Amino acid sequence: MRTIYYITKMPPDLQRFGKELKESIIILPLLEIKTLLDCAVLEKFFSCDSLIFTSKNAIFALKKNLESLPNAVEAMQRWRNLPSFTLGSGCNEALKSLNLKPFFSASRAYGEEFARELIPHLQGKKPLFIRAHKIASKLPQILASAGISLQQSILYETSPRQLQESQKEPLTRDCVIFFSAPSHIRAFLLNFAWDSSFIALCIGETTQKCARELLGAEAEILLSPKVSKEAALEFARTL
Repeated sequence: MRTIYYITKMPPDLQRFGKELKESIIILPLLEIKTLLDCAVLEKFFSCDSLIFTSKNAIFALKKNLESLPNAVEAMQRWRNLPSFTLGSGCNEALKSLNLKPFFSASRAYGEEFARELIPHLQGKKPLFIRAHKIASKLPQILASAGISLQQSILYETSPRQLQESQKEPLTRDCVIFFSAPSHIRAFLLNFAWDSSFIALCIGETTQKCARELLGAEAEILLSPKVSKEAALEFARTL
């Protein structure tokens, strides 16, 4: 089996990974997630009639923002009554951890296809998209072009960690490097040079497209047939 490197945040979230999977991967915590406070989140939250999440980080960032409000209990109760539209199993697991359920979950974990799936469900609605400071997909533009009155609240940002040379171990040749977002590729390249023997395994077409742009035409880049991180890493073990 090839060595598998998992690019993730600091500290890594491995709760859903089985023991065997944990022991078969090497963690490279090259990102930090910072929650942002939106002073207008109260007004946006109480004027919307549905929520859109494309990352579990967005769910936890919204929770933190709502808990900071004077009427936190009322806000959390309102959340229970709002339909949540989600992208990916990570979002669904995050909602479950808060005793919430998705109203609609994407059939495929790709941002732009998700946006098109949402259009018939959101006609005439006022959704609130909880998002990162920087996003790779064109979800807001696609929904806006369909005439949907979309609000957005930027509640978190992903920042790369630059390791000291003393913190870096040489990467194994012929390894698999797992990227679940474009920001993970940029964080990797901030710390390591790409080697022609590496295999990039990506979740989502947006991440795969970014990998092609940043790693070069000669890089071996695979799209995971599974959309969850756990399943993608299990697939990596078969390569």
